[in-house]
Amino acid sequence: MTTNRFRDRARRWFRGERGATDPILVIAAIAVSLVLLVGGSFAVAGMIANGKNLNAQGDLDKIATAEASAQASANTYLNWAITTAGVVTGTSDAQNGNVTLDKESVGFTTTANEEIKVVANGNAWVAGVVSQTGTIYWRSSLSATTYKGTITASQYDSSLTLPTLP
Repeated sequence: MTTNRFRDRARRWFRGERGATDPILVIAAIAVSLVLLVGGSFAVAGMIANGKNLNAQGDLDKIATAEASAQASANTYLNWAITTAGVVTGTSDAQNGNVTLDKESVGFTTTANEEIKVVANGNAWVAGVVSQTGTIYWRSSLSATTYKGTITASQYDSSLTLPTLP
């Protein structure tokens, strides 16, 4: 008899509305929701910053391909720069219709709001880009490696000076 009575009480308690309005459960649900919201917002911000840095590294890959194209077609590398406002400057390829690096046969479009500079001579090139997060990346004709922050003198041709980046 006591087992049945206990079972009936338990059924009434679990089926009642008390569980839905228990203040402890409501507070716990709010706390869990806030933790998930705050954690999610930090994760999204990190993913956005990572995407901006990956875009900058991708721009250096495009520059390397375009410089290889210029070398193959005109037997020279090209100086080139673009400001955050989108102003392009640099030497042009006389063999290919006086086009700048971004208009070579393997042309490219850079990511908006990035500053990119390429210093080149007939034998080598070195490029730097400032991503939208402010991180600086480097690449040179000596290696397919992209360097973050700084590049040592042994990682680019000694006849070149590094581009000046902000």
